[in-house]
Amino acid sequence: MSADDRRIEVTAVINAAADLIFDYIARPTNHVTFDTSGFVVGCSDGSVITHVGAKFMMDMQNEIRGPHKVENHVICFEPGRAIGWAPAEPGKEPAGHTWTWRMTPIGPDQTLVTETYDWSAFRNTEMIDRLPVIGMRQMQESLARLAEATAKRGPHQLG
Repeated sequence: MSADDRRIEVTAVINAAADLIFDYIARPTNHVTFDTSGFVVGCSDGSVITHVGAKFMMDMQNEIRGPHKVENHVICFEPGRAIGWAPAEPGKEPAGHTWTWRMTPIGPDQTLVTETYDWSAFRNTEMIDRLPVIGMRQMQESLARLAEATAKRGPHQLG
């Protein structure tokens, strides 16, 4: 399987400003509103993503592991333009898959959003057959949920 076969990318035009969308994604407590994997339960630490190297903890649930926590390492942070993270077991190095969101302003209240799930660096041979954890249709639905969530909010209603 080539690296290109281990990457899914979806795009959508969202009727909200790039900064507002970025700020919404930068608040992990909001992730449950646009998650379509069914794994995200919440973010108990209440953190806000502010820089590359930051970490935030998510509460997760799935059939394989039951309730558990995932420590996300921020790998991309360009205010108003791009944000991304690499999931890891708490206290360990990232597993080799990443989530990245890119915002390209089209107008003052319209943004092209690209969501990328990349597992090309994933090396856990016991788990590789379970990837991707989410498919293209789910990612497209995730962008639709993000569009709905951000369309309802102004700059002071992000959380």
